Amino acid sequence: MSSKKIIRILVPGSKSIAARAIVLSTIHEKKIKLKNIPKCDDTKYLIKALKKLENKNFTNNKNIKIFTGNAGTTTRFLTAFCALKIAQKQKGIITIYGDKRMNERPIKELTSALNQLGAKIETSGGKEKDCPPIKIYPAELIGGKVKIRGDISSQYISALMMIEKFTKEKTTIKINKKLCSKSYVKITKKLIKKFQNKNFKEFIIESDASSASYIGEYALLNPNKKIILENITKNSIQGDIKFLEYLSKMGCKITEHKNCTEIEGTGIVKALNHIDMNETPDLVMTFAVLAMFANGITKITNISNLSIKETNRIQALKNEIKKFGIKVKTGKDFIKIHGNPNFISKINKSSISINTYNDHRIAMAFGILKSKIPKLKIKNPKCVSKSYPTFWKDLNKLQK
Repeated sequence: MSSKKIIRILVPGSKSIAARAIVLSTIHEKKIKLKNIPKCDDTKYLIKALKKLENKNFTNNKNIKIFTGNAGTTTRFLTAFCALKIAQKQKGIITIYGDKRMNERPIKELTSALNQLGAKIETSGGKEKDCPPIKIYPAELIGGKVKIRGDISSQYISALMMIEKFTKEKTTIKINKKLCSKSYVKITKKLIKKFQNKNFKEFIIESDASSASYIGEYALLNPNKKIILENITKNSIQGDIKFLEYLSKMGCKITEHKNCTEIEGTGIVKALNHIDMNETPDLVMTFAVLAMFANGITKITNISNLSIKETNRIQALKNEIKKFGIKVKTGKDFIKIHGNPNFISKINKSSISINTYNDHRIAMAFGILKSKIPKLKIKNPKCVSKSYPTFWKDLNKLQK
């Protein structure tokens, strides 16, 4: 019988699922009870924006300004939503803008696609003027055929998919180049089908698989404990549920139950060797950090879109991993890590400070290392509020 301490963790609801569910219920104008909506920055910005748009009298000439922080999903979904639902009723201009980083993140691929469908949208941010602020002028979204690249952000595709059935004429989306983050498009497709059900009254949002990966990271590095993840199972509609498969390959024992998943480290951390994470880019941070502990080389490839996330995540990972004396190499679409299971004994445990670049995933992936390096400093720890506000509280619970 195992003498391991058992700890149960309930990770907040998936912000990816929540964002889609909120937008779809609003587009369909249905009163659907959404349960387990995460109380994170991204969903707060989205809900606040939709309430602001709902409360406006669209027969006036007033301009509307919507702030979305650094919430990429919210910004992209709102752009498509406003082009469909609001712009044709509004005589003024709708401006969607974010913080400094959001206003450096390209969105022209989406706005150009919407313009092909009849919208009138301009961007003016970033060096190439293809980033927010986004100005949406009064225009009717007619529909028709639209071409869009699939290799920059799947959120552009999801934004178009959620509005395509509501345009005046039939809309057909043609995707050029290989679609990245395909699993998120699959989520969108499944939710669109679900929300089209006329008898659909209630929807429970799954716990966030991306966020759960950090708890799995802790389990792998702390084999003296058994972690039970509530509301997370292999039957999840989230593509990032693959974190369980990745953990298993790295040495974790995974036990499935009806409504939860048990994770145990075995004391061994195996290298993932060469792995393509194009479909699970939000997991790269978790497994890049774990790769430091593995005896061998891990090369994570096909991840070029990480450069336009909350920060340039490829560069950020390289900067921070090097601080531990770990050899790391990066390119436009890969990161290669030479693991060293003994690196902790060789570093000065009081001298490492992690820059988070205001990126929640960088903060959480490295934050888990506080269980191995108590004096490790995480700068701007509050940035986890973007997706997992209770992260540090849960980490404390794990360490007790």
